[in-house]
Amino acid sequence: MKRFYKVTYFAIVVYLLIACFVSTSAANLQTKLSVIQNASETKELENNQGYISKTIVNSNSSAGEVTIELKLENTKHSTESETYNTTEIMLVIDNSPSMDFVTSSGKTRKEIVISSAKELVNSIFNSVSNIKIGLVDFHGSGFLDSASLYNATVRLELTDKKANVIDALDKQLARSTSSGTNIDAGLQRAEKNFSKECKNKIIVLLTDGVPNADVAGNSGGNDVTAEENIKAQASTKATLQRLEQEGFHIISMMTGMSEDDGNTDKNGTTYDDGNLEDNLKAVENVFGTMQNPTAGKYYLATSADVDKIINENILNDVVEQVQNPINTVKIVDYFPEEIMENFEFSYVGAPSIGEVSENIDSETNTITWDIETLKGEETATLKYKLKIKDMQNQELLNKVISTNEKVVLTYIDVQEENYTVTLESSPKIKLEEVKQVQEDKTEDKIQGQIEDNKGDDTTAPNNIPQTGARIIFEVCTITVAIVGIFTYFKCKKLKDI
Repeated sequence: MKRFYKVTYFAIVVYLLIACFVSTSAANLQTKLSVIQNASETKELENNQGYISKTIVNSNSSAGEVTIELKLENTKHSTESETYNTTEIMLVIDNSPSMDFVTSSGKTRKEIVISSAKELVNSIFNSVSNIKIGLVDFHGSGFLDSASLYNATVRLELTDKKANVIDALDKQLARSTSSGTNIDAGLQRAEKNFSKECKNKIIVLLTDGVPNADVAGNSGGNDVTAEENIKAQASTKATLQRLEQEGFHIISMMTGMSEDDGNTDKNGTTYDDGNLEDNLKAVENVFGTMQNPTAGKYYLATSADVDKIINENILNDVVEQVQNPINTVKIVDYFPEEIMENFEFSYVGAPSIGEVSENIDSETNTITWDIETLKGEETATLKYKLKIKDMQNQELLNKVISTNEKVVLTYIDVQEENYTVTLESSPKIKLEEVKQVQEDKTEDKIQGQIEDNKGDDTTAPNNIPQTGARIIFEVCTITVAIVGIFTYFKCKKLKDI
């Protein structure tokens, strides 16, 4: 039995010595998470619209984490010439007799529309630069001759002088109305007034009546179902569609389609304004609906809503077009399996614009960022953090890891063209082993070095045992157990003898 205790004691001492050696060796082994490639490529969007990129903006190698920023910038205004930046807007305003009808507010439609148009002009000039605005009015039946479009008149050539536009609108308010509603003539007259060099052309149409004439000579009375009027309506619709196809931005507002508006002018004269149901049907045939317009944007407004529609909706539409936005913007970020399995994911704050999915989709390994609209000279950013789950993961040691598989951007430009841009490169990281501290350094020297390196995140403050050290430790434990068992049975055998 004494021999048994001696052998067992000896085995334990050996075990403790080996364990101490292993622990000492492990104490000098360290790992860090290094940035191998700081950023992806900078991918340009079509037509010099901007760019998308992905960059590691912060890292902590000892904690095993990196912060990544996904950026989309619309650089349209800053990269284009001033000629391109200049936006031309033609106000096309109805001057038919129904514009003199008195509404429930006590004001005529014309007074409401002109007053709201003046506010719109002020807001446009105050909101954006490089703007020119002109004015066309239209009224009765029309036709083409060798020189001009009748029943539509340019009241103000395009100008960058706000005072001139306001003055022209004041004169328009005082101007007498003329019978008929030739919207087709107003649109085509405005079209001819834009400069050839301008690439951002906007027509704002403000009217209160169904077209009953066109430039081809079709003209009827107040019966919107009459054959001539149906032809005029079809011509007007075709002109709207053609202008949009040719790159014009059309914003239309129809008012007067309400029984509350009445049909009596400020002089007390009452007019037959036709059947309301037929008028509404004819208006929809020409302009479509607000949800599905024939061209551009379309608003059907009561007289009470005219000011709000013009100075909120239409103003926003104009500013949006002026600022060269990209629309329906969506970014999908794809993560590789190595990131999904070995890293924790978390957002760093909210995206600067739009909304992002709450978590990574486990089926597609993606996050989706809906930006919707990104205006000219505007930048959208999204940040998130990747943190390694296990700094001792030997499978990742010295392996270059891509932080994402790809990024797919989809958007629509101001010309309503769809684009897809794929960012295939990615920032890259790697889990590395840090070299051991030199054996001849004293504890004080090592501590001094740690103090000197504060703020330098390339060296982990905590020592991390390697897998090889753990294996030796486990082998020693098993060896001691075997020796102990063997010694026990050996001694027992001797005792039995």
